[in-house]
Amino acid sequence: MDYFIEELKNKKIINTDDIKTMQEYINKKYFKIPSSEKAKMLSNTIHHILDTNLKELPENYRQTVKINTLKNTFSKNKASIFMYDIFLCCIKIEPLKKNFTKEITRWINANIESSVEEKDLNNYLGITNPKMNPVTDENLNNKITEPVSPNRTIETTAAPAIPFKLKFNKKLLIFSSIIFFVLISQVLGQVFFQKSLFKIPFYIASTSESGNSYLKDLVDQVTLKNAKKNFPNVYLPEYLKYQTIDEDKLKSYLSSRNSLLGKDPYFSTIMSTAREFNLNPILLFAITGQEQDFVPVNTPSASKIANNPFNVYHSWQEYNTDIKDSSRIAARTIINLSENMPKENNPFMWIGKEYAEDSNWGNGVQAIFEEINNYFALHSKK
Repeated sequence: MDYFIEELKNKKIINTDDIKTMQEYINKKYFKIPSSEKAKMLSNTIHHILDTNLKELPENYRQTVKINTLKNTFSKNKASIFMYDIFLCCIKIEPLKKNFTKEITRWINANIESSVEEKDLNNYLGITNPKMNPVTDENLNNKITEPVSPNRTIETTAAPAIPFKLKFNKKLLIFSSIIFFVLISQVLGQVFFQKSLFKIPFYIASTSESGNSYLKDLVDQVTLKNAKKNFPNVYLPEYLKYQTIDEDKLKSYLSSRNSLLGKDPYFSTIMSTAREFNLNPILLFAITGQEQDFVPVNTPSASKIANNPFNVYHSWQEYNTDIKDSSRIAARTIINLSENMPKENNPFMWIGKEYAEDSNWGNGVQAIFEEINNYFALHSKK
């Protein structure tokens, strides 16, 4: 019944090594800017990473969960934040635990390989009557307590209650921000923004400036470092492993094909999956070109096809999921099918033998892969 817990415990979000990597990157690339600005960049990036891992949870609870998670990990000298740490914070908030098990279940399924049902979560939490109770002002102010479940012991100490409407509690937000920066300083030992700690605008601890390019750069550094460690892809040639590409040119190419995949959430999700699994993003898009001609926007059922443009599990009709799920399945399939591939073999043809029934699948994907690269080269010329 508790099988999903082990997966949550093993899935790392960020650790002190990641923070140090981001710190070194900021120091190197942005050495001319003030320390307070560097601190802002680091803080925003850490919060952005956490925010992206909370998207399935109810919006009004995300800030509370995030702040509690930071306090309950770094304040206890833990070196890493895992999905399980977020889960613990969720189930300590009584209104969230009682009224939003469906959303928590969806969040769990978005972050583990196996699948859990809402009834499994209710059993784990000891909720015998999973009827949704209306959310009122009274239960919004409930004290955060540990849930009681049969045959289960929670070792962590319950965090102090944080008001639900955190965004309106400026004093608490300022206090949490100061604590966060002090804890980061202690964990890292030496931090470049130590002297300017109290000059940092405190609002940055509660928001992510996702439009800033440095956020993408920093997240890429951490994601790719972890991807290479988790998915070395030793049987794939280097040109099929992850590399930074000109996203604007790729969007331009997709636009020339009238593709729905050039728009979000499809484009950014496929790019994110490529980074996560250490695969060249052009390879993933090339597969969608072979399978669904990049999903032209005027195609009937285009929005449904775009959920599974890789045709994993036979076809988009049989397995209509979402782009995050299908792209991750496609990525894992590519990696698994490349295992034990002799170096002299054509990787497209080798993978294609199992990926598709069409014997020309590999030739088609390779042709599209080369076409996209040629498009890049052509449009790089002045």
